[in-house]
Amino acid sequence: MLVLPAVHAIILAGGSGRRLGYLAKADIRLAGRRLLDIVLDGIAPVAKGTCVVVAPESVSVPAGVTRTLEDPPGGGPLAGIGAGLAAIGAAEEAWVLVCGVDTPAAGAIAPLLVDALRTHPECDGALVVGGRPEPFRQYLQAIYRLDALSDALRTAGDLRDRGVTGALRVLNLVEVPVTPDRCRDLDTPADLARARNEWEGRIRR
Repeated sequence: MLVLPAVHAIILAGGSGRRLGYLAKADIRLAGRRLLDIVLDGIAPVAKGTCVVVAPESVSVPAGVTRTLEDPPGGGPLAGIGAGLAAIGAAEEAWVLVCGVDTPAAGAIAPLLVDALRTHPECDGALVVGGRPEPFRQYLQAIYRLDALSDALRTAGDLRDRGVTGALRVLNLVEVPVTPDRCRDLDTPADLARARNEWEGRIRR
């Protein structure tokens, strides 16, 4: 039986939520549940290692979950990933699941990513390809080998306000196609209204 490396997780929840009226995305509720809790519960069957939430102190995290934040705050998602890796620490062989807190379907995506990387052990990781109007590579819905991700960030230099794509496109990543509804994140009031209708519909069914 193949034994997988430890799978850690970095949940990015430090954004300002500007297009949502500066709401803390982690505390948004879908069908009565916090978005952060939906994501954490969803990925729990896969991410059994260290789980790090990159968020300010105003965002509460469950027991057993580490919270950190880039210094100074507001450095963007790449800086957030760097802070998350620092909180995880060194490991001989490990994988790191990276996703935004505004990805409520993270629990459905995570096992697909693990399976893809397990099937392609020669690669540095696996990432989702999806979205509208055309599918694109979702570097914040991905799993990476810890050493490969750390090397890419070291090569990038200063992570603050750096683009994720520019820093991570050097990695050899397996592409995992998914439908737009599965990889959709919550950036606008229309996105939030759609997600709330969808999750409330699940409860009614």
